[in-house]
Amino acid sequence: MASKFSQISTQVQTQTQNLTPQQLLVSQLTEMPVEALYERVDQELKENIALERDNHDDWAEGGIYDSPKENGSDGSDTSGYPSEEDSYAAITQPTYADAVADYGSPDDVPDHLPGSQSVPEEIVGESLSFYDQLDEQIGFLHLNGHEEEVLRYLIGSLDDDGLLHTSLQQIQDELEVYHNVNTSSQELEHLLGLLQTFEPAGVGARSLQECLLLQVRHNEEDDDRLPLIKRQLIQLLDQHFDALMINRWDRIQHSMQLSDKEVKRLQHEVKRLNPRPGSSMGEAIGRNIQQITPDFIVENDPYGNLALTLNQGQVPTLHINDEDLQLLKSYDKRDPKSLSRTEREGVSYLRDRVERARSFIEALRQRHHTLSITMQTIINLQRPFFDSGDETLLRPMNLEDVAKQTGLHISTISRVSNSKWVQTTYGIYPLRWFFTSAARQGGEDVSIRAIKTALKEIIDAEDKQHPFTDEALTKALRQRHFDVARRTVTKYRVQMNIPTAKMRK
Repeated sequence: MASKFSQISTQVQTQTQNLTPQQLLVSQLTEMPVEALYERVDQELKENIALERDNHDDWAEGGIYDSPKENGSDGSDTSGYPSEEDSYAAITQPTYADAVADYGSPDDVPDHLPGSQSVPEEIVGESLSFYDQLDEQIGFLHLNGHEEEVLRYLIGSLDDDGLLHTSLQQIQDELEVYHNVNTSSQELEHLLGLLQTFEPAGVGARSLQECLLLQVRHNEEDDDRLPLIKRQLIQLLDQHFDALMINRWDRIQHSMQLSDKEVKRLQHEVKRLNPRPGSSMGEAIGRNIQQITPDFIVENDPYGNLALTLNQGQVPTLHINDEDLQLLKSYDKRDPKSLSRTEREGVSYLRDRVERARSFIEALRQRHHTLSITMQTIINLQRPFFDSGDETLLRPMNLEDVAKQTGLHISTISRVSNSKWVQTTYGIYPLRWFFTSAARQGGEDVSIRAIKTALKEIIDAEDKQHPFTDEALTKALRQRHFDVARRTVTKYRVQMNIPTAKMRK
């Protein structure tokens, strides 16, 4: 007899993780640099009547540390954190003038880009940041509020060079998990396409190749109507990009059937393209004079010890209004049945404001704790650099290394290091500058930055009448016990914006 049921139902058990509102708040505050945190705190003070600022600015003596945490008040889980007593031991609070007093240090460029990058050398308060300049251009588009929010997040995800090195899938996940904003891959692609029409040309590209192609095609709708030189440039970048990166113009000339004159013109046009549209925009309108406030200050004391300070900037310390707390306590002592409807509604509203204030203060406390242990771990791992300022002493270090030392999740370390700066005795550096890839030297891992420094020293000392070829540079590096291939040397030389041997004569 046939079964009465033609289909079989099965149960599948899946496990998902949903962040609580408190965890989302902590994530958002942790990601913010100090200037953005000030704006967020100011907004919370305006919106929450139960939250007040202290009359002094010393976090270590009051403010967020004076509000006791009650069971269940924040809904968060801080398991896995080292003790706060150990984390705050070396932390003091500088004045704002001290925090912005000393700037100017060289900085390496990311491995995916040619050229060099320098740390801002002059600090002047009034200039638009690169982000603000892009944000202004959103006003020329006809977007709804949701689209503007997503586009602003895309802009905030750009690196300093103006390129997007974060995948759209990761951005989609971050928006959903940390910001409660739902979007789709199609919408992100569309909005990224709009961003890539912004000035400067090439901004929002996901690779150097796409960046250069965007610049050639900028404001041109039809490739067929482009001048011959632009069509040749597009063909060069689209079909012969790898040959261009290793400067094989002989191969390019043969493949594209170009005359010597056309090759020279193409070389000239390629040099006019900018691999870092973000930094060039800053240089044109004031990147070197935009104000940067370090989130950390690391100083050497006379006894050879390192003192770590978390810079508060203009962020005030906070506490809950005492009158509101006393009022709640007085109502808690009364029989709820004796309260009128208006009183119950007022108490409910006030209790909600107080709990929100308590959660915000606790989120600030956790941000302070997370930033402190993360920066202290980076100092411990890169101690030789902080002692001497010698870039070649930076050891290979990635996000996972810091995550293991702190007990924090790797995504938390990423948020801390994404947009923070640290002021040292030797200059000011973006925090991600301390994360370096590994190479081999004498059978041991060394920082790629050490190889680049050695490479520059060799080139600086070469005979300018007979400069070293890449093959000769490779042999010279191996004499210093750097085990690198010639292709790798070429890659590093291009990244450092050092021309070929022929061009160095």
